[in-house]
Parts: sequence; C-alpha cells; structure tokens
Amino acid sequence: MTTKDCAGCGAAVSAGDNFCERCGLAQPTGRDRVELDLVVAAAISDRGRRHHRNEDAVALRVTDRVIAVVCDGVSTSDRPDDASRVAVEAAVQVLANDGSTKEAVRAADDAVSALAPDTTETPACTYVSAVVTDEDVTVGWVGDSRAYWLGMTESRRLTEDDALGHVLTAWLGADAGEVAAGELTFRPDEPGTVLLCSDGLWNYLGEAHALTEYIRTSESPAAAAADLVRYANDQGGHDNITVAVVRFPPTDARRARS
Repeated sequence: MTTKDCAGCGAAVSAGDNFCERCGLAQPTGRDRVELDLVVAAAISDRGRRHHRNEDAVALRVTDRVIAVVCDGVSTSDRPDDASRVAVEAAVQVLANDGSTKEAVRAADDAVSALAPDTTETPACTYVSAVVTDEDVTVGWVGDSRAYWLGMTESRRLTEDDALGHVLTAWLGADAGEVAAGELTFRPDEPGTVLLCSDGLWNYLGEAHALTEYIRTSESPAAAAADLVRYANDQGGHDNITVAVVRFPPTDARRARS
C-alpha cells in the first residue's frame, strides 16, 4: 500500500486518504497550485500559506465565447475540495453547450449533492461564473465568491454576497435547500476585464478600483492572475486563493495577441 507523510504530524497516511487517522488533518492534494492560460483568459488557484490543501476549483473554456467558473469549498463541510471540483466541472460543461446560467448552477448543485451518500455528509461550495461574448457579459453566483467588471473608465462589483459577515446564507450542496442563483447580464460600452475570485483574494483586495490598477499594469490575463495571487499570499495567504481573468471583448484581445 502506498503511503505519504501527514502534512501535520508526520504519520503515515494512505495515498488515497484525505485525512490523517492520527491527527485528523486534511491532507494536501495535487491541486495545491493550478494555472490555466488560454491567452484571452487565464486563471490561478493556489493553496495559500495557511491551509493544508486547496479547496477551491476553477475551470476555463474558450469556444465562440469565454467561460469561467470559480467555486470555493466550504471548509466546515465534508469533502469541500471534491465539492468545488465537481461543481466547476458540471457547470462549465453546461455553459460550453450553450446552457443557461440557471441550468449550470442546477447541474453544479446536483453534482455536489450527489457526493453525499447520506444525510450525515454534506459537501458544500460557493459558485460564481461568467460567460463573456463580444457583445455582453453574463455572471451568476451563489455564496460569496465574486465577479467584478474592471473597465477603462468604470469598475464595479457585479455580484452581491450571499452572506452575513462571513457566514454564508446560500451555497451548493445537499443541505442547501432550494438554490436561487443571482444573475446579471450587461453590455459594456468600453474594453475591460471580467474578474472572478474567491474570498481568498477579496478579503485582502476587494475594491474594484484597486483591482483595476493591477489589471492595467499587467501585460496579460496570466500575468494579472499571477500578480493578484502573489499579492494575497504576500498579505498572509490565510485562505485558498483563486482568480480568473477574462479580457473583453475576447475577439479584440485575440487580435492584440496575434
């Protein structure tokens, strides 16, 4: 049987186990640092400096539109890393097949709920997505992961947190009840950037104007994502950090890179 050393106490842990039997610590996974670069869009999901594993997940897809999904596993729930992973996988597939945001959220919620073998296990995660075309931007959300519009002359947050302080009032999972996702579609009148992130970033840098400065000084979506994740880690990295950066309009961004 293949084993690894516990990240906390050093005891032998079976390679497939998520927790140490001796100290109960959640173990790191291969998702500690995920980097995606699709030129017009890029994303990074990072474990941060304090957590023992990354419970965030991110997905990007470029077709005739750009699709980004970020989910943040709820640490107090069961298998939060699995919850975020199956949620982004389910949602990006629906959106890539021209499904609606509501359909994507429903698919993500069903995928997370299916992880629970019974009512004693309740995996859970937050959700935010963006579908970016040359004409408009559609965002959807459940929980406190956020989307921002960062334009040349106007920048603002597009989502409203489903939370009281840092206590979630809505999430995905078997114990979430009926999920009512927030949704917003708008037509930007200038070039800019759509940014999705988990609270591992916005806890440190949550004002749209401050995020805009990072975007303006970065030469590409990949560089912007790296700069923002680095900033959060430099501030302490107390949580997992996930950032997705999408240029608008995508076609103009492709021409600029060709």
